[in-house]
Amino acid sequence: MQNALNKSTKNAYGMGQFAWAAKDSCFHYFLFFYYTQILGMSPSIAGLAALLSIIADAISDPIVGYFSDKSQSRRWGRRHGFMALSILPVSLSLFAIFNPPAGLHDGGLFAWYIGSAILVRTALTFFVVPHMAMAAELSDDYHERTNIVLHRTFWGYAGGISLQVLAWFILIPTATSNGDIASGYQNIGLAAALLAAVGMAIAVWGTRSRIPYLKQATSEQKSRAWYCAFTDIIQFFKIPSARILFFGSLILVCGMGTANTMLLHVNTFFYGFSSTQTGAFMLCVFVALIPATILTMKITAQMGKRRTLMLFLITAALVGPIPVLARIYGFAPAPGTANLLLLVCLFVVIHQTFFIGAMSITASMAADVADDVEAESGLRQEGSLNSALMLIQKVTFGAGTLCAGFILDFAGFSDSVDASGITMDMLARLGWAYGPGISLIVLGSVYVFSLYRSRREGEAFREMDKRAIAAS
Repeated sequence: MQNALNKSTKNAYGMGQFAWAAKDSCFHYFLFFYYTQILGMSPSIAGLAALLSIIADAISDPIVGYFSDKSQSRRWGRRHGFMALSILPVSLSLFAIFNPPAGLHDGGLFAWYIGSAILVRTALTFFVVPHMAMAAELSDDYHERTNIVLHRTFWGYAGGISLQVLAWFILIPTATSNGDIASGYQNIGLAAALLAAVGMAIAVWGTRSRIPYLKQATSEQKSRAWYCAFTDIIQFFKIPSARILFFGSLILVCGMGTANTMLLHVNTFFYGFSSTQTGAFMLCVFVALIPATILTMKITAQMGKRRTLMLFLITAALVGPIPVLARIYGFAPAPGTANLLLLVCLFVVIHQTFFIGAMSITASMAADVADDVEAESGLRQEGSLNSALMLIQKVTFGAGTLCAGFILDFAGFSDSVDASGITMDMLARLGWAYGPGISLIVLGSVYVFSLYRSRREGEAFREMDKRAIAAS
């Protein structure tokens, strides 16, 4: 029997997402632009480097999940030891990827990018897989799990956006005014390293009191062979709820990888935003956190996770392309103006409200799928399940990054360019791919998620029906 989960523990757990947010902010918004526009790498080559580093790193996901599920320590439990050991290597490798040795070109930059990215991602795996697995172990309650994940989502976005605001309002403008823009990106690496270290330390320390109440490895689980780390993934695909979650996430994350990699090019060239305007753009995502949290809890309580997820994704897909199409067809204010920023930010808040809610629901679904896995196998495999989900997401996000590189090459952004070299044809290609193109991918994931069913969701609906009958 678990003790009640208090708010401070939920917040401490959620702050662990600072590490993932620091990595995501760097890899999604700064790193690709830094290597292509500042250091001079080809976008397609940089996209290839990102994909290869993800594929190499993906091998570690099931292995960490396997050992996290079967490990046992009276002091550290199954999860906390892995989380604590990852703090230093994650921080150091985040700093290193933004600080390649001076004088590297082409092959040298390619090798540094791949090597550093593998170190960042692999070290982070040792924290993130156990951390994500804990969401299913901190509570058995269907709705409380959504609340736990929303805490994780809130702090993840808060950390990531704080890093971006620091970058866009202080680090990059200061470096630009000093005539050394590369130093701004190098300082972003330092800030990301510190943010990750603080978040991971808080999560380990702040959840240590829950160790006695977390699920323990069974004797059968402790004796399982190492190759089960990989064969378990195949077994997960035989469970309908897991299979749908995997395929839906595959499509959705591929779209995210494409969109996030292109975002800085879109803001800089398509919308003509300055660094401070881009910082304001990112702040809108933070504004969306509050309505996203409220709507997700209220609507999932009424409609369940599957139907709420579909509703949120459809809304996001319809809203997302509106400012892009307005810019292409001349209905938007002039590029770089405050009015254009206001228009774009309005739609960003609406879009992100529903998209953040959707991503929180898919994470909460993973906890429910862990119950389905236990019903089939008799084993608690939160670590292996989340590692399989991470593996799929990493590879597909890398495919999205590679796709973005090809799109940017196709649009004419194959070399370092400035605003004077941009044509309307280039902007149109970029806009159609970023706006309607991404929405079509999102709608594809809606169809897949429409097939999702889980035991826990069925139980929740039966309980809601009983309460409705009793109240009538």
